[in-house]
Amino acid sequence: MDKHHQPFADQGDGSGARYYLLFWGMVFFFMILGVRLWYLQVIKGDELRNKSEVNRSSLVDLPPVRGQIMDRNGLVLVDNWAGFNVCLTKKEVGDAPALLAELALLTGRSYEALLARYQADPQAPQVCPIVSNLSREELVAVESRRWRLDGLRVEVSTRRLPLSDVLASHLLGYMGEIGKTQLDNERRRLEEEARRLVLEGETREEALARLEYELKPHRAGELIGQSGVEQSMERQLQGRRGYAVREVDSRGRLLRELKVVQPESGYNIRLTIDSRLQAMGQHLLGDRAGAIVVLNPDNFEILALASSPTYSLSDFAGGISSARWKSLVEDKFTPMLNRAVSGQYPPGSTFKVVVALAALAEGIITPDTVFHCNGSLKLGNHTFHCHNRFGHGPVDLRKSLKVSCDVYYYEVGRRMGVDRLAKRAREFFGLGRRMGVDLLAESAGNIPDSEWKLRERQQQWRPGETLPVAIGQGQVNCTPLQVAQFTAVLANGGTLYRPHLVKEILDVDGTVAKSFEPEFISKIEAPSAYLEAIKDGLEAVVGEPGGSGRRAALPGLRISGKTGTSQVVSLRQYQSYAKGKIPYARRDHAWFTAYAPSDKPEVVVTVLLEHTGGGGVYAAPVARQMLEAYFDESITAPTLPPPQAQPDQATSWGLVEGD
Repeated sequence: MDKHHQPFADQGDGSGARYYLLFWGMVFFFMILGVRLWYLQVIKGDELRNKSEVNRSSLVDLPPVRGQIMDRNGLVLVDNWAGFNVCLTKKEVGDAPALLAELALLTGRSYEALLARYQADPQAPQVCPIVSNLSREELVAVESRRWRLDGLRVEVSTRRLPLSDVLASHLLGYMGEIGKTQLDNERRRLEEEARRLVLEGETREEALARLEYELKPHRAGELIGQSGVEQSMERQLQGRRGYAVREVDSRGRLLRELKVVQPESGYNIRLTIDSRLQAMGQHLLGDRAGAIVVLNPDNFEILALASSPTYSLSDFAGGISSARWKSLVEDKFTPMLNRAVSGQYPPGSTFKVVVALAALAEGIITPDTVFHCNGSLKLGNHTFHCHNRFGHGPVDLRKSLKVSCDVYYYEVGRRMGVDRLAKRAREFFGLGRRMGVDLLAESAGNIPDSEWKLRERQQQWRPGETLPVAIGQGQVNCTPLQVAQFTAVLANGGTLYRPHLVKEILDVDGTVAKSFEPEFISKIEAPSAYLEAIKDGLEAVVGEPGGSGRRAALPGLRISGKTGTSQVVSLRQYQSYAKGKIPYARRDHAWFTAYAPSDKPEVVVTVLLEHTGGGGVYAAPVARQMLEAYFDESITAPTLPPPQAQPDQATSWGLVEGD
């Protein structure tokens, strides 16, 4: 064969060797390519197919719409308005630090805070939200640059919109980001429930799936109720989140919806509160520290629960700044404290009605028992003074309540002893414990006895310590709600119910899902004549000359009440001072608690004013105005400040009466 026709024959210039190498090089390349294709398609085929499915799909969280909170008449007190959140899908994020740095620049958030949230849950495929409640300017800034921010998306969310910033801040409560401790507690509860269900025969997977649906656990970054009704009714208000599986391209852009599970809106909550009375109470407190409670004695529905000073709900609408939060918690007037249910104070002479009924039930006195008051009572080396240093002379039960004689109750306390007094206060009126009102911040107060002192202070109770307790001083403490509670028991003839704020839970369409009836606790087992004797004295407090509560009187209305002036400290060193010269923190608290009409009570009003002076002078007129507003519906409530954080289109949210 001619050498010119031989394959890869050398032509003398070395080209044959080069052809030879090229040929076998190509053969080797295609062999490697074939082996690689066989490996990817046969050996790794299923795994890569699954990865491909994951990479082309995106799971998107669909948060529910939170339920409304309304008053007893259907007036919406807390609604929702649209906001915007930034979410990140971790698998689509390339350079996380660079993205977070740019996001911090665009939104004005701290880079450190964004990084901490991004790293909070390493196992989570998404961080949603990483930035909450964008302003319009921030939204524009983020959207205009989103094309280069891989893994980022903007989602519509809802924010809370109150009817007023200060109408019922403590009662309604605020929203805040769920904390790590709260998340851990929820996860622990879910795991404990799952273990219980596994022991009952379910598989762990079935148990967790069911509990995830029933318990609706929260997620990192989610806003939840942190106080008030927002907190106590969180499970009912929050709704149930949904999700969407979306097909996306290589840049994360939406191509189509693969699957959508729609979220379920939260329940609406109808409260027992009358917003007109609530506004009146908030207005009457003004800048003074204190609380006003209005209660229906027939069922213990709370009609108003005002506390002052208060805070602005708008401060929490978009997440409160650390500086503002610090100023609130460090404020010496404690605006975050709900004084109506959490504030604990010596009840002063309002407590005398509790002591009177306890003494009658124990047989210590009768309505006709008379003690002589000469202005003081001496026990051992100590002299206990009456508020009337000249004395009241002969005093029976009726007069003791009318003029609020201290010496009468010193004698009662000395004869009865603290243990019997404490026993009856707890048994008859539910004092010294939480009653389970629909607010988690409720305080128990304190009804001391010898066992309490031994437990708390490792000391024996001394007889002289009972006398201050008998006039509502010493170690006895009550919340304003508890004072309203024992007033209501007297008003309705001796029945104790559980005070409550929630009247109904409603579906989105307005159907009643659950209604709350009065919850009976106990009934006083004592002759009705004892209750009537006390009620007779309480009517004299307001209705007769010389009564300590005359400033609460209203023409044409029979009112029964009891004044109270509770000392913060002994005021002996300030006896010669004018009231205005006594340091604020050393001044007495003013109490007045009342019900009306006296013959057929419809309403209880309890007023506490911190550090103002005598209850008959300062608290009784406030109670009179509240009673006047209750019985005269033509008295309109004052206008309270609207929320500062208004949505751009607030008119679409319908904050009007009706369902």
